[in-house]
Amino acid sequence: MTPFREQHQMKNMTSKERVLAAIRREPVDHVPCAPFMNLQGWNQRLGKRWQYPFGPSVHETMAYMVGILEVDQVVGMTWTCFPGPGVTTEVWQDGDILHKNIQTPSGKLHAAVRLTDHWPHGFDIPLFDDYMPAHAVEQWVKRREDVECLRHILMPPRAKRDLDGVRFHFQEMKRLADKFSLATIFNFGLGLTGAVQMFGPTELCLKAVEEPDLVDAYLEIDHQWNLRNFEIAFNLGVDVIRRNGFYESCDLFSPPMLDKFLSRRLREEILFVHNAGKPIVYTLLSGITPMLDHLSKLDFDGLVCPDVFLKNEDVAAMRNKLGQRMSFWTGPSDTLHMPVDMPDDVRKAVQYVFNAFGRTGLLITPCSSSKAVFPWTNVLAMIEEWKKLR
Repeated sequence: MTPFREQHQMKNMTSKERVLAAIRREPVDHVPCAPFMNLQGWNQRLGKRWQYPFGPSVHETMAYMVGILEVDQVVGMTWTCFPGPGVTTEVWQDGDILHKNIQTPSGKLHAAVRLTDHWPHGFDIPLFDDYMPAHAVEQWVKRREDVECLRHILMPPRAKRDLDGVRFHFQEMKRLADKFSLATIFNFGLGLTGAVQMFGPTELCLKAVEEPDLVDAYLEIDHQWNLRNFEIAFNLGVDVIRRNGFYESCDLFSPPMLDKFLSRRLREEILFVHNAGKPIVYTLLSGITPMLDHLSKLDFDGLVCPDVFLKNEDVAAMRNKLGQRMSFWTGPSDTLHMPVDMPDDVRKAVQYVFNAFGRTGLLITPCSSSKAVFPWTNVLAMIEEWKKLR
């Protein structure tokens, strides 16, 4: 930990410098607060009141959060897949069942969902979606032939038009980041998280035992897709890579399964990012404590959104096992603290993570985000307590 006097002799850092230094566990002028703000669409709010004091755009978010509240936001970007030649889609409705076909040179990929008032995607079925398992009549991936179809679908941008579109979007985000001296972060890579959405959680767990080669084939396509998109992000000039490991935890999988399916691929992705001179952080919310040995073998620069307030998470073990080389981007729980007006508990949660992790390698955020329907008083309480302790 940096001595008190040395901290106060440091020059003031820009937000970008502060966030990048904290991720790498380097000295900072103060602990950054870089909260993930969830600009929920109407279909996610389901009639609940919008609580943010700013509108639903990233520009309004940054103007308020950085310009008024003086926190260290990061500017995120991502993109979806860019299917290859010969890929077409068809969507149709049969009663209360919505179907979607994706025709590829290797065959047809099909999914179907039961339409309810809670289906948020209208006349479409996305490939990757947390709403899918609750509505699925047929999941996207059932057999090896489905995985072969994905080789034509899960592809990076290649055509000039697509690359120009990606570049234009990044330039917009970069201008916004530069306006406030913020870091940019590329959110990409799903691994078993994407597999849960494509196979279904129960189906994936069964396949992992009964047909591990099928799961492995899917993950290899995802892995190669990640590497190719990371390279494009490097060429654009993104500052940080954020790899999504949300469901890659012991909530669903045993540590040996995580090692078997993920370790080689994650090490290759981490090395690829580090060789480009960039930090890579890993999103994990829960089911972390049983997988600490697995994580200790991976050279991620930090964990994003470990919810240390959830039952069965051993915070001391997490800090002792990982804290010498990984940062922790964490704070109040969006399951336990943020949804209900309880600012005093939010303040205590901020105090707890400062005490648990210290000031080196700590970044403050609600875990996993502050959603637009949550009481704004909780966000203010988090920021006010951070300013006292930073």
